[in-house]
Amino acid sequence: MSPALITALLVAGGAAEADGAALDAETRRAYATVLSRHVKDGRVDYRGIEKKSLKLLDGYLSKVAEADLPEGRNARIGFLADAYNALVLRSVIRHGRPRSVLDVKGFFNEEKHRVAGRDVTLDALEKKVLNPFAKDPRTHFILVCAAVGCPILEGRPFAGTDLDARMEKATRRYLAGTTGARRSGSQLLVSKIFDWYAADFGGKDGVKDFILPRLSGKTREGLGQKPDIGYIDYNWTLNQM
Repeated sequence: MSPALITALLVAGGAAEADGAALDAETRRAYATVLSRHVKDGRVDYRGIEKKSLKLLDGYLSKVAEADLPEGRNARIGFLADAYNALVLRSVIRHGRPRSVLDVKGFFNEEKHRVAGRDVTLDALEKKVLNPFAKDPRTHFILVCAAVGCPILEGRPFAGTDLDARMEKATRRYLAGTTGARRSGSQLLVSKIFDWYAADFGGKDGVKDFILPRLSGKTREGLGQKPDIGYIDYNWTLNQM
C-alpha cells in the first residue's frame, strides 16, 4: 500500500478500524459531513440537512441498521452515541421540525429504529443498550435529544476519536452552561438530567460528588461541601438554528 493511500485512510478515519469500528470509513465520513455542514455551536440546520444532506444521513443510518456492534468499549459507546444522535436528527426531519419533540407522541418511547440488527426505541437504545454497557454517566452529555436544554450536538462524530476525553469535556461544558448548572445563593441548581437519571450517578449524594469537582470556580464559590440541590426547568424547544 502506498504512503499516500495510507494517509488518505487515516484522514478518513480508517485507522479506527483497529479499534473495532462497526462501519467502513466512507459511511463514517458521510455522517461526519452531515455534522460539519449543518451543526454550529450546538444548533442544527434541519432544513439544510433535508435539502442538501438527507441522502448522506439516510445512507449512514442504513448501515447502522445492520452493523455489528464493536467489541471495544469506547468503539461501541461511540457507535451507539452517534447512532442515537443521527436517529434524532432524522426523526426531527421526518416529523416536520416540530416546535418540540415532546409534541410528537412516542418520539422517544414508541417509535422503533433499527440499530445493529435490533429494533429499538430511542429510550431503549439509551437505557437498555448503551448505558448498561457503558456504566459511565458521562454518556448523558454526549446524547442529544434535540432540545435547547440538552447537551449540545457537536460538529463531529464520536466514533473513532478520544472518547474518554470528549465525554469529560462535554460534561464540563454542560455544567458550565446555564442549562447545566448554576448557583442560586447557597443552592445549586442543576439540569433535570440529574433528577431523571439520579440512579446512574449513584443517587442524590452521588450527583453532588459527580458535579462539584467539575464546576467552575465561580459557580463553586459559596456552595459548601454538601449544597442543597434544586432543578432547572428543562427547555424542550427544538435546538434548531
